[in-house]
Amino acid sequence: MPRPKSPLVWILLAVGGACALCCTGTLGLMVLGLLGGDATPGAVATSPMNRARAGTRGEPGGFAFDAPPGWKKLEDGRFILEWVDRGDTLGVEALRLPSVPGLDDGEGKLARLWRERIGADWNDVKPNPLAMRRFVTNGACAYFTAAEVRSKTNNRSFRVSLYLVEADDRLEPLVFIQSFMTPGGIAESLSASFSWNASYPRVEEALKGVRGSPVGLPLVDDEEVVGDFLYGSSTSTQWVNAYTGSATMTAVSYSAEYSFGANHAFQYKYAGASGQVGAMRFGSEDDQGTWSVKHDVLTVAGAKRTRRFLLVGAARTPEGKRTLYLMPEHPGWSLSPGGIAQHAELYVAKD
Repeated sequence: MPRPKSPLVWILLAVGGACALCCTGTLGLMVLGLLGGDATPGAVATSPMNRARAGTRGEPGGFAFDAPPGWKKLEDGRFILEWVDRGDTLGVEALRLPSVPGLDDGEGKLARLWRERIGADWNDVKPNPLAMRRFVTNGACAYFTAAEVRSKTNNRSFRVSLYLVEADDRLEPLVFIQSFMTPGGIAESLSASFSWNASYPRVEEALKGVRGSPVGLPLVDDEEVVGDFLYGSSTSTQWVNAYTGSATMTAVSYSAEYSFGANHAFQYKYAGASGQVGAMRFGSEDDQGTWSVKHDVLTVAGAKRTRRFLLVGAARTPEGKRTLYLMPEHPGWSLSPGGIAQHAELYVAKD
């Protein structure tokens, strides 16, 4: 398969999209963080605060990346792994980009690098990527985003992930590119979209060799959680009788609201409706108690029940509203593309 001449053309990202009040995503117990750039390309919304950097020293020199056994190192410094799965060829590449000075505004820097470097070498690159956070192996913070893009040379689909790992006084960019090729290219674009979950575990294997500095800091600060946040989702299906032409519609709609206080108290309200339009069933729930963040998990301990969320994001929408991107506790807590898309919820600040 002919490869793009530029190393960046081999970059591809793997993360679900997100939109206000109805969102999907996929992450694991080491994930967090979300960003929305400004609506105008070239400008980005900054984080609500610059996080204190009082953590302990991590990797000497600030950053290290050890590729897993079996990955081939190329002369230009890239690492590549390819394998055959039921006749199709899957691949993952990893490469480093030049360091980005400073640890402030990691989400904004991620968005800018995504536009300027990924956007220059690939087609279908959205200018305002979802910026998330997670811990790398030794507990250092990394900002990351991912998406499916297309080659400018042959229009083939790839999935690129861009990471910015905190490393002393700078951010170290690391790119992972997932590829898919099927014999003859028959329905390759569609098949590629189903292959990202299959090749993504190799990205996680490589991430086990990533270490940064400082360590020991929370992934999300309490100040980023405090506020009133709302999440909503709805779907509907219309049925038409082929003989009579009569139509009926069924729908499911619900909203959930959390108010997180600076004193670590919370209030929760839920309202939902489902069934055939005109004869829908309604339900509601409320709760209150205390909230806390440890590592990358938000625990909401209510009087009626305790809920736990994996923190996936805590930044701003393109319109500048604060958000909390949360994945409810679930056996499939995972960073794979499909995991986020199915389970994560984007809570948007009401103010």
